[in-house]
Amino acid sequence: MRRWFRNFFGNWRVAYYEIENWFYVKSTISKHSPTMDWQKHNLRSDWVGRIYTVLNPQSPSDDGDTMEVLRIKYAERLKPINLYLDSIGLGESITPAYEQVRNSASFLVVYSPIFRVITTWRVFVVACFISAFFASKLDTIAWNGIVKAWNYLEPLAVDIIKRIF
Repeated sequence: MRRWFRNFFGNWRVAYYEIENWFYVKSTISKHSPTMDWQKHNLRSDWVGRIYTVLNPQSPSDDGDTMEVLRIKYAERLKPINLYLDSIGLGESITPAYEQVRNSASFLVVYSPIFRVITTWRVFVVACFISAFFASKLDTIAWNGIVKAWNYLEPLAVDIIKRIF
């Protein structure tokens, strides 16, 4: 039982730091995205806080290489981007993921904030519990409030409609 409480409260603390890290990544991206260095490295970002870039083959000889060789070449080409992201303070806050573009030798590199505790599954479960709680309270609390608001606003609405027509 003690271990469960320790993990529960420890996970809340880690989740707090992950959310704090996400806000830091978002603010750093918004601060540095209009700069020339950001455009020089061909970086893009989205509202979630991920940073994107695409690595294309540099020469026609790259088209015949195997995927392992291309990954090594692309890792060499990512060094300046990684150094730039490290210089603006994102080196320890984000992690890269590589995806091959279909029918191409290009790679999509996605730098996303690091999340260990906050996962899609946990967010979904918490959202289900919160929505179930509010759905159970809707009949008692919210419905009475809606009825009171309607009883208050109905004469005003009828008066406004009579004045218009």
